[in-house]
Amino acid sequence: MATVNSKGPLGSDRAGQQMAAIENRLEHLRRKFQMYFNGFDRTPPITEFEALKRDVRDLQQSGFVTAQARFKAQNLVARFQVQRALWDRELQRREEGLARPGVAAPKGHGREDKSLEPIDDL
Repeated sequence: MATVNSKGPLGSDRAGQQMAAIENRLEHLRRKFQMYFNGFDRTPPITEFEALKRDVRDLQQSGFVTAQARFKAQNLVARFQVQRALWDRELQRREEGLARPGVAAPKGHGREDKSLEPIDDL
């Protein structure tokens, strides 16, 4: 696992390597959470999530030599925050019992499906 060193400004090459490593880990973690939410895994990947959260926080606090590296880092942090919000929301739904593993959400956003109602005999 690659960790981000927050001592001093990051050069474009070193920053690029660290951001690429974090981006790969984010995609890997996204897939692991998908496996958990779809019911294939029994436990959520919390340890990997915490490690990635720590590294993203360190990346966010480090300085960058170029504006391009700073922009890429901000973009990566924003992507992580969006994924984190989605994961937190789904984990909350699981804890409250509103969602089960491997069960898709009902279509129509909570509205009942009228096509499945029994037809009344005339």
